[in-house]
Amino acid sequence: GSQNVPAEIPAGVLAKHYGGKQFEYGFASVCKMLLPREELKGKKVLDICCRRGRGVYKLSSLVGDSGEVMGVDWSPSYVEEAKDGMSRAWHESGLSRNNMEFRVAFPEDLIGAGIGSSVYDAIYVNNVITLFYDQEQAIREFGRVLKPGGLLILETIFADRPRTDSVVDEARSIGNSVQAARTEQENFAWLEAAGFEAPSVEESFEVEADRGYKAGHVVPKVAGDENVKFTAVSLYVRKKR
Repeated sequence: GSQNVPAEIPAGVLAKHYGGKQFEYGFASVCKMLLPREELKGKKVLDICCRRGRGVYKLSSLVGDSGEVMGVDWSPSYVEEAKDGMSRAWHESGLSRNNMEFRVAFPEDLIGAGIGSSVYDAIYVNNVITLFYDQEQAIREFGRVLKPGGLLILETIFADRPRTDSVVDEARSIGNSVQAARTEQENFAWLEAAGFEAPSVEESFEVEADRGYKAGHVVPKVAGDENVKFTAVSLYVRKKR
C-alpha cells in the first residue's frame, strides 16, 4: 500500500551519480532488443537509457505511424545526438510523420521529465540497469508509467548467489554491469513490489564477469567473486491489471 512509498531521491544525488557516466563498451551497451514485434504496432513505447537513439529509431519503425516512442537518457549530449538523427530515421522507415520524442531524465525520476502515470503500453530497458543509482526505485517508476497490463521488456543480469556489497559497489564504480548484478530472487521481489506479475524469461545465457559489448571484448573486473556465475536474461514482465 501507499504507506511504504519511499521518499523521493533528491535530484542532486541522481545528478552526482550519473554525471559524466556513459557506460560505453561494457556489457551495459549490449541491446539484444528481443521484442514482441507484432504486439508493438500502434503502441506507445518508452526506451529507458536510449543513448544516441538507435533503439528508439528501431522501435519507431515497429510501432509505425499510429504509434509513439519516447527515448529518455541522463546524458544531454546523447539526447541531442538522438534528436539530430530523428528526421532521417523516420523517413528511412517510410513513416508519414515523426513519431519520436527524446527527453533528458534519470531512470529513477521519470516524473521529473513530465512523464505521467499509466500512459505507456511498453517500456524497454537494457543491461545498464544494474548500474542505476537505485534499481528498485527505477522499477517502481516503470510500474508507475506503464498502463495496467502494460509490458516491461527488461534486459538484465542475474548473479547465482547474494553478493558482497563492497564488490558490487566497486563494480558499479568502474561501470561493470555484469559484476553489479543481483540475484534473480532480488530482481523478482522488486518487480512484484512494483506491481508486476511473475516475469517470463524469454532468453538467457551465461556471461563472463569481464564481458564487453561484443564477443572477444573484455573490460576491467573486480576481484573477490571468482566463483559467482552470471546469467544475462531478457524478461517480459506485465504490470498487473
